[in-house]
Amino acid sequence: MVITLLLTLLVQVQVSCTDGDPVPVLLEQESFRSDAIEAIDYLYNRQVDRAEEQMGRWRESCPDHPVWALWKGMELWWDLLEDLHDDSKDEQFLRWMERADAAAVELLEQNPEHTDAQIVRAVANGFAARHHANRNRWVKSIRTASHAMNAHEELGRLAPDLTDNLFAEGMKLYYSAWLPDAYPVLKPFRWLLPDGDREEGLRLLEEASRTAVFSQPESLYFLGVILLRYEDRPSEATGRFQELVGRYPDNSYYRRMLVRSLFSQGMDRQVVQVVDQSLDHWRRLARSDERVLQEELLFWKGRSLLRMGLPAQAIRALEESWKIGRELPNREERPIQVLSGYYAGRASEQTGDIGSAREWYERILDLESEPDIRSEASDRLERLTPGS
Repeated sequence: MVITLLLTLLVQVQVSCTDGDPVPVLLEQESFRSDAIEAIDYLYNRQVDRAEEQMGRWRESCPDHPVWALWKGMELWWDLLEDLHDDSKDEQFLRWMERADAAAVELLEQNPEHTDAQIVRAVANGFAARHHANRNRWVKSIRTASHAMNAHEELGRLAPDLTDNLFAEGMKLYYSAWLPDAYPVLKPFRWLLPDGDREEGLRLLEEASRTAVFSQPESLYFLGVILLRYEDRPSEATGRFQELVGRYPDNSYYRRMLVRSLFSQGMDRQVVQVVDQSLDHWRRLARSDERVLQEELLFWKGRSLLRMGLPAQAIRALEESWKIGRELPNREERPIQVLSGYYAGRASEQTGDIGSAREWYERILDLESEPDIRSEASDRLERLTPGS
């Protein structure tokens, strides 16, 4: 229950923007439909100002509608997703989602048949649940997601022919089956989840990625994530991320997911190529999120160069990744800080520079992330230290 339902709302708002003066069904207005689709594409492509400009006149015509609180939350969502190790905007994001949900509840108290209010509830709670999951607050995530699913069920009753419902239904079926198995601590809370079916969930997401009007990007993204992380089908995941990068070239998160999927398949030359292309693209953009992208992509480039038997080149990429990470928020908790330092040490060993290898391993011992990697670094440091 994420962006797709908001998109549906944006082409189906049916509330009164002025007391006693109902607004017509905006889906019937081709100009609104075109503006909404284009605005969402701008938002996905991280062109927030252009999205705001695109929707400006519609916001002016109905300024008190809860969809705009939801829109502000969506803008923040991409900031969160692009650097999950920076929690400085968490509270602001959750406040916008709560504000949108409260406004939607107020509309539903006036008229339980408001389709748009149910959409706002579904999206607001869906986004909040997803972020609680990102922060490993799984029980809270499930409880919040249950509100989104209740709203989704009402949407199915109010608007049963919405093709974009395939995405929401596919997500519900897949994750309801996957979560209790992946996280045994959630098994006592299984009663909060509907019956799940992983295969049927994947089938519906696949269909939505081909046929849905508005939710194709979300369907492609979640198919990619599921196939890469949970179904061990990385080559299929790569195709989804390639399509998303082609459609939204300025979205750094999609580029990072593409590189991860390529690396997982041992496609090291392709990793180096895509990393170099992406970094060139971001240098031309001169965007504020460049440092986060650089930290991760240079790490994967270094790992690939190391696997290709080029340890000296790998050290240069890994060292640059390390330096960039030192300038980012919550650096002690960033996994790539530990990983880049560890693999720089391994690469230094391969070049015969044992002194540098020891220095790299020592640097990461006091960090907080990746305890298994730090333990391995400690073991290697002991073996490399004379007289130990």
